Amino acid sequence: MAKDKYSILLPTYNERENLPLIIWLIVKYMDESDIDFEVIVIDDGSPDGTLDVAKELQKIYGESKVVLRPREKKLGLGTAYIHGMKHAKGNYILIMDADLSHHPKFIPEFIAKQKSKNYDVVSGTRYEGDGGVYGWDLKRKIISRGANFLAQILLRPGASDLTGSFRSCLRRVQTGRQRDCFSTPRGFSLCSLQRDLY
Repeated sequence: MAKDKYSILLPTYNERENLPLIIWLIVKYMDESDIDFEVIVIDDGSPDGTLDVAKELQKIYGESKVVLRPREKKLGLGTAYIHGMKHAKGNYILIMDADLSHHPKFIPEFIAKQKSKNYDVVSGTRYEGDGGVYGWDLKRKIISRGANFLAQILLRPGASDLTGSFRSCLRRVQTGRQRDCFSTPRGFSLCSLQRDLY
């Protein structure tokens, strides 16, 4: 049986300062756990030189570990994920933010949880257990909580955090849904997901 590979999608915009640390942490925790992976950096034309830093990191870690899939201009987070998925080689897709709001030390936990019961999707939450947000102003916290509250009422998903972007899923689950999704450059995304009821 082939070893699982994880494609970690890392959209960037003006992350020159954070990128070396987040990549180093990803490599550290993935290598310590003997997990096969690639980090796909999707830079949206950052004016701060993020792509130049990414190129240097690719020289350090190798083209098989740090994969660059830049775009010429800022096209939005949702389209960055879709762009990254088109280039992913792993049978699992993991999405996370490059601003260090998602710590790579949790990636092996995601993977262990996913494998424990053969889950298709594992999502991090800011709103249960030890989850939380740091460095956010009150407005951002209220918007996030409000969006999640509204989603809970309307969708009743049984998940505590629907607006977070730290999740892992089987590639076939994610890519099978891409055709049912769209995203605009302003970051508005809509996706229709089927759910089997038992």
